[in-house]
Amino acid sequence: MTTQAAILLGLVIYGILMLAVSLFWMRRVKKPADYLVGGRSLPSWVLAGNITAGSIGTGVIIGASGLAYQHGWAGSAYPIGLGLGTALAGLMFAVMRRHKFMTLSEEIASYYGNNRVVVEFSNITLFLSQLCWLTVQIMGGASVIAAVTGLSPEISVVIAGLITAGIAIPGGFKSVVYTDFLQATILLSGFGVMTYAALHNAGGLFGLRQSVPHNYFSFLGVSSYGGWKIAGLIAALSLSVLADPGRRLSMYGSRSVGGARASMVIAGTTVILFSAVIGITGMYAFRLNPKLPVPDEALLWLVMNILPVWLAALVVVSVTSGIFSCANGNAMAVSSFFVRHIFPLATGRYPNRPLLAARLSLVAAFALCTFIALHAGTIVGFVIKFLPVTMSGLAIIIILGRFWKRATWQGALAAQVITPFVSLAVMFFFPKSTLNNAVLLAVPGVIALVVVSLATPPSSRTFSEVAEELTREREAIEGQSGEKLGTGGVVHGVQIEDSMSATK
Repeated sequence: MTTQAAILLGLVIYGILMLAVSLFWMRRVKKPADYLVGGRSLPSWVLAGNITAGSIGTGVIIGASGLAYQHGWAGSAYPIGLGLGTALAGLMFAVMRRHKFMTLSEEIASYYGNNRVVVEFSNITLFLSQLCWLTVQIMGGASVIAAVTGLSPEISVVIAGLITAGIAIPGGFKSVVYTDFLQATILLSGFGVMTYAALHNAGGLFGLRQSVPHNYFSFLGVSSYGGWKIAGLIAALSLSVLADPGRRLSMYGSRSVGGARASMVIAGTTVILFSAVIGITGMYAFRLNPKLPVPDEALLWLVMNILPVWLAALVVVSVTSGIFSCANGNAMAVSSFFVRHIFPLATGRYPNRPLLAARLSLVAAFALCTFIALHAGTIVGFVIKFLPVTMSGLAIIIILGRFWKRATWQGALAAQVITPFVSLAVMFFFPKSTLNNAVLLAVPGVIALVVVSLATPPSSRTFSEVAEELTREREAIEGQSGEKLGTGGVVHGVQIEDSMSATK
């Protein structure tokens, strides 16, 4: 059997298995909470697998391995940043599980008195960010399929979109979580076998070290890539995880606060350990072929030209499982945000049939993202650069809202406006400046939030008061209601404050 035939067979088996699991859970979804947050009854062991698989997507598998090809252990900084941020998010925010939130925006609303301007800015930003990353993951999966099967890029994009849609749409978050656990098992097993083979053939770490530039083996590749860049990469990725609605969705779906915390810490630790695999993979590809024209193709070149047929098929299925797992995490965040926030914003009421609305929103999201992946790669590239600066502003208001009780909605709004404005100015006018770093660009937002908060009246509403209000409001979805929003935004008898009267 040829390598391409083995890979195609592996992908077919993988797709059928994932669809079977999704259909299994589809029959067990009885209410919107089951579909959108897994019924808030998911065990920590399955969530740990879900979060691990969701952390190792296109950026890690393609981008980080390419960075390792160019700069050795520097490639490990990418998964280290994601893993560290995941663990910190669990330690700092798992306690939010007790409030039974459905989306990250509900948590933000509770920090800032449910102020409509701050909340709707967060809703739209987070919703669009997840659509963008869903597109990116479909593109990443398609690039792998096209490279290893010889299929056209267009057909590969359609296949990638169909596989991810087939996993997510039928059973919702429950099916995504359990398929992610299987995908994490496949992912870690495939890369584990490949890493063992690479070290065996290279003569261990010592032999690998002798065959790559000396600075590749400096601590995190700082001698090759630069200490400032490494620190900035780790810090920026850690910060981005704190504002990731997908990670929050996993925590909200846990059966307990302790389970949410444990799953995040276990997953974060696993991703940090996985960083060694990425570094070894990239350097092993360099050892075999130091003149690849495109470093990001290092892993795929290794699969197609070096690995035995059976191992190549296993690694490709592992790679695609990681990418599709991330895609499905983004998709479920899109679905929950649409039902909980975007539909009410557009229509003034919650959907009459939340389950149907959730599934239809995913159908539309996959169709849209697949279309964009087919036609607008350059636009996606721009959005990828733009979104992190916006997400940095959200991370600021989340962290300060959580730990600084004096933060006000006016300060949060100032941070949300100033952070992307400053970031875009630096991006366009000083693209090569050392200031062009997501963490440094967040500093003006921190200053703005603190100064404006101190200059505005302190909050009069507690976090718990707003969280309880949102719980009653959420009954319009979880209770299968389709009640209209009245003047000022009344849902289920609960008044939603307008932007000038809402306080923390």
